[in-house]
Amino acid sequence: MILTKLRNTTVAGLTIMSLGIPAAALAYDENDAIRDCNKRMRDEYKLSDFRDESAEQIKDTSKHFIVTGRTKVDDDKYDYKCEIKDRHVTSVNYDGPEPEGMSTAGKIAVGAATAAAVGAAATAMSKDSEPEPEPVETVAPPQVRTNADGSMQVSVAGGCTVQYNDIGLKESNAPSCTAEDLKSAEKAMTAYLNQ
Repeated sequence: MILTKLRNTTVAGLTIMSLGIPAAALAYDENDAIRDCNKRMRDEYKLSDFRDESAEQIKDTSKHFIVTGRTKVDDDKYDYKCEIKDRHVTSVNYDGPEPEGMSTAGKIAVGAATAAAVGAAATAMSKDSEPEPEPVETVAPPQVRTNADGSMQVSVAGGCTVQYNDIGLKESNAPSCTAEDLKSAEKAMTAYLNQ
């Protein structure tokens, strides 16, 4: 009899190995269903004291279990029930108190407030990181004026004046003229002579 069991176990093991499927992938029983239910109860309700647990396999589909048990919270026991299909907890019924902390409405309110705060911070950060546009100075273009003797004078904003002879060669400029002012005056004179 022991030899027969050993032979059957060996054949089953070799069959599993020949299929290339690990034995752990095929094994899912009542203990696994209870473990998955307990994990879900811990995650969802922060429970840790599980008692009087049992699992019943329902034969309608593969790996379908109903797990029932009791949990102890503040010296009181509460019933719970999990339904597991294909190794996933599909529903949980628990008639005990909610975990201490916020209600679902409170969690939603905190989540909305957090989202609003993050949005406001992002807006503030983007405003801080964007440089303010520099004010655009509207500078009057240089003015060219022809004198009575045929010479010309270019007036640049800021008090710079540049004197040109009658054919457009520079003769002198005011001491307040910068290099930029002189370039602007020269461009204005060239444009004026090309007209």
